[in-house]
Amino acid sequence: MKRAVILDFYGTVVHEAYALLDEIAVVFHRCGASCSVQEIHRLWWQNIASLCDEAHGENFRNQKTLYFSAFENMEKQTGVTVDKSSLVKAVIEFSLTTEPFEDALKFLQDSPLPCFILSNIDTDELYAMINKHSLKVKDFYTSEEAREYKPRKGIFEKGLKKFGLKAEEAVYVGDSLRNDYFGARGAGIDSVWLNRLNAEIPNGVISCPDFNAVLPIVLRQGFSKG
Repeated sequence: MKRAVILDFYGTVVHEAYALLDEIAVVFHRCGASCSVQEIHRLWWQNIASLCDEAHGENFRNQKTLYFSAFENMEKQTGVTVDKSSLVKAVIEFSLTTEPFEDALKFLQDSPLPCFILSNIDTDELYAMINKHSLKVKDFYTSEEAREYKPRKGIFEKGLKKFGLKAEEAVYVGDSLRNDYFGARGAGIDSVWLNRLNAEIPNGVISCPDFNAVLPIVLRQGFSKG
């Protein structure tokens, strides 16, 4: 029996930084970059994913440090120089000011199971956001605590241990197919892909467009408080 729902945070419970990346693209363009806005988005996510993959154990670095390195890499890739410190500040500010999705708030309120959060973010930012919005979550776990990032299975296993859950007792919900859906499944946790951007759904993947569709799946599959 399922006893809990574990949620990703950015892009799942609160809005992701797509608008901020548009603004970052403007900065790169003003400094002489000729690539498209879409390419700036791609370079950001590509660099963050690569840096997170490398940062574990003794090589772990928190998100604030990775942001700076991502912008350093993007400078090399675009051939321009930007004010990296200011851009890092903007990303951190976003992480503390972005708003929750209404469907996520409703899910947290209505879920028959206790909800937890497991996120690739620094602890202070997640703690501040949970308190700021009075989110109805039982506990949370971050990459900074785990000293590794999703989709590595270790962060999921450590999170389960902190939450007092076994893999088969939880379902994980997140908006990243790579980090959340397949990351959780790699740790033996059933998962649901929150496909907010209406992307193509791979065969066999359990997907929902929003949280309004998640709760019926949880109930239909017989998840209970245990």
